[in-house]
Amino acid sequence: MKRILLALFFSAGGLAAAPLKVVTTTPDLADLARRVGGERVSVACLSRGVQDPHFVEAKPSLILKLREADLYIQTGLELEAGWAPLLLQGARRAQVQPGGTGFLDASRFVRPLEVPSDVSRAGGDVHPGGNPHYLGDPRNAVAVAAGLAGKLAELDPAGKPMYDANARAYGERLWLKIVEWEKRLAPARGARYVSYHRNLVYFADWAGLSSAGEIEPKPGIPPSPRHTADLIKLMKEQKIPLVLTMPYYEKRSSDALAAATGARVVVMSLMPDGVSREDDYLSVMERNVGEIIAAVSR
Repeated sequence: MKRILLALFFSAGGLAAAPLKVVTTTPDLADLARRVGGERVSVACLSRGVQDPHFVEAKPSLILKLREADLYIQTGLELEAGWAPLLLQGARRAQVQPGGTGFLDASRFVRPLEVPSDVSRAGGDVHPGGNPHYLGDPRNAVAVAAGLAGKLAELDPAGKPMYDANARAYGERLWLKIVEWEKRLAPARGARYVSYHRNLVYFADWAGLSSAGEIEPKPGIPPSPRHTADLIKLMKEQKIPLVLTMPYYEKRSSDALAAATGARVVVMSLMPDGVSREDDYLSVMERNVGEIIAAVSR
């Protein structure tokens, strides 16, 4: 009789189910998972905002995070190709392997930009499926949040009403900010920039900025003196006002371009905790918008 009563107690929800253990590759995905999952999830992240997400050391401590994961979420489009597969292999947890019930590639919820027609390593670190930095566009964050709600509900059907409500509320909040940001960004539309790496194409597409080139001569290839000199010439001739970079890139090249041309260096971030104390995706985007507006207004 005691066993029957205990079974009825648990099945009736007498004790809350243990939170789903979610592991993400990047801090932006971790924040979205927390917003959608709420109290029904615990979220761990395999990288930090101050790290280049292409190059994260596959430490044993990260493998431990995956060994008990119920859901693994990656950016995809080969952003983590150099390190995440090693961690998954080391974890040996079947459900979070590609094709498993607990594996999610968040790129499935967005339309990639810059899908190459010809894939060749001669062009540098090319991503065959398209540019992976899609959360630079906040509209994609709305789509990913909705997609996460669906995946969490697959693993935890009882939580579906909450996941759907959280994703809807977060999407509405984000859309209000998107409308506000787009109005504030109006003076910056059409502004040209040089970036360190091609990781701002989604942000630029949304914000109306125009790329004039990269400090890297090819993706993943360090800048050479000749390429830097060519960029300086181009920036002077076309009066390009912005150099956009990230906290994990070396500063020397960006500062040299700015000093030679009078352009302004803006340190952007696509990840929480990447530049200062912004610890969530929305705050990161708020900072990026503010920095661009301030730079073009000087």
